[in-house]
Amino acid sequence: MIKWFANLKFRYQLVTGMIFITSAALFLIGQVSYFYFYERNTNEVLKRAGSSVEMAGDSLSYQFNSLSAATNHLLVKEPFPQMIAAINNYNFTGYARYFTTATAVTDSFLQNHDLVTNVLVCGDDQIMFSPTSLGISSHFDKLLPENIWQYPHITVLPTRFSNMFGKKGVIPVSYPVSSILSSKHLAYQDIPNCRKARFILLVDTEQIRDYFNRMSNRYTYCMYLADENGQPLDITEKEYPDAFLPQICKWVADGSPGQEGTVQTENEDLFLTMDKIKFCNLNVVHMTKKSALTGDIKEIRSFFILVWIACFLAAVLLSLALSGLLTRNLRVLGTIIRSINDKTYTKRKEFNHTDEISLLGVQLNQMYDTIQLQLLQIKDEEQKKAMAEIQMMSEQINPHFLYNTLECIHFQILNGHSKTAEGMLESLGKYLRTTLSFGKTMISVEKEVEHVTSYMEIMNRHSSNGIQLETQIDPLLKDCQIMKILLQPLAENCIRHGFDGFISGLEPVPPRIDILISSADDNKIRIEVTDNGRGIDIEVANACITENSPESQKHFGLSNIQKRLKACYGDSFRITFQSIPYLKNSVIIELPRDI
Repeated sequence: MIKWFANLKFRYQLVTGMIFITSAALFLIGQVSYFYFYERNTNEVLKRAGSSVEMAGDSLSYQFNSLSAATNHLLVKEPFPQMIAAINNYNFTGYARYFTTATAVTDSFLQNHDLVTNVLVCGDDQIMFSPTSLGISSHFDKLLPENIWQYPHITVLPTRFSNMFGKKGVIPVSYPVSSILSSKHLAYQDIPNCRKARFILLVDTEQIRDYFNRMSNRYTYCMYLADENGQPLDITEKEYPDAFLPQICKWVADGSPGQEGTVQTENEDLFLTMDKIKFCNLNVVHMTKKSALTGDIKEIRSFFILVWIACFLAAVLLSLALSGLLTRNLRVLGTIIRSINDKTYTKRKEFNHTDEISLLGVQLNQMYDTIQLQLLQIKDEEQKKAMAEIQMMSEQINPHFLYNTLECIHFQILNGHSKTAEGMLESLGKYLRTTLSFGKTMISVEKEVEHVTSYMEIMNRHSSNGIQLETQIDPLLKDCQIMKILLQPLAENCIRHGFDGFISGLEPVPPRIDILISSADDNKIRIEVTDNGRGIDIEVANACITENSPESQKHFGLSNIQKRLKACYGDSFRITFQSIPYLKNSVIIELPRDI
């Protein structure tokens, strides 16, 4: 990733960096904001829940305690003491004689207490009295299937649902009552060896639900009443299945007043707050789902996502504009450097600003000028050096050739062959005129051919080999300039290596040298020097024109030609060899026509 980023252009590095910084900053702000608002909402919801359950606990404690006090007043009014005494003494045979009086008393009680929908008076023989529902005793087993006689104290029974009550559901509150006739008082207990009696209040769950709904807030999942075992009383498992989970019930049963906590379920976390009611160890429980708390936070997260998108687009546009502004001079510098590399930097780019990049551009121009000046100086020095080397190599005269030629001329004069000596002197003069032409590196093709012709005339007078020289020049190339003393070393190689050891009259073939100068492709001059001697070792010949090779030190002629051609033409020349012994052995040189 770092390597990929490092390989990007500066402009895109800037864009990527700004996008990354913007995204990272917004992500950090979003996460911090999310956790901040989440904690704030959680604390606020738990605070409200604590306040709600405390208020509901106090209110329901007051109502249930008031209801118990009202129940005490109800049970001491006739006919309830006689009714309960008759049940205890096995004298209760029906409630017809009590119905009118009991109904009148309970009507006022029910009107004053909305939580209660009905009251029941029953004995352990299942004889039942209910002032608001005749025939209810026949359904005793369905209404109260549990053994209510096992509870010796005031007990809240589980919620039950029946059309007989005309309500959605009721919570039975069982009072164990006994009549003490000697003192004309009631006791909330069972008397030994007497029939048990129960006074049951049926508390309306809808009234409790309405009250809890008023106490709830928009984050509340469920607020309900639970018994001492943590079992919900005013709600159903179908409506609120989470409240009936074992871990929830255990948390409520083991809790203490004002307790707060979190219980994990399979689906999600639940925030719980509870308070105790001072009546039968009942509990008020407030439950909030974590998803409800995060619902508003999701809106904040969505808001930050929209802000991130907007900032992302703004960062892209601004970074593109800024990077374009910052990299404008960098692109100019890149263009200048490419032009310098391509050797096309002819029109100088001026920098008029004083920023760092502009100053760098000014310094680049100054450095370019300095380098160009140095290159010109180096080029001039190299040219002078090359010209000196070419001149030196061109003007090297084989002393043995000169001594032998002069000795031969002297011999011819002594023998009275004045015409032969005269011809040799004339040929030597022409030869030296070209060889010793100081200051000249290039001569015409025609002059170069005259030079090699003079050399061959001298060599043929040295010995009786009688080597035939034939030259053929394209008329259009006669005045073209080529490097001087190019053909003579090649002709010398033909004599020394091609015809060396030949005996006059016994040669395998008549010695012959052909020089062909013609035009070649790509505007070049093609020079081919051919002999019919014993042949060319092409591998050795190629080694001779390779710089610093051992063969180039042994065969001075080809090495000298290669070095001088390199100095004159650079890399735009080519030397190749062909060899068919005693037929055609050629050295082919291709030179640029115009330099």
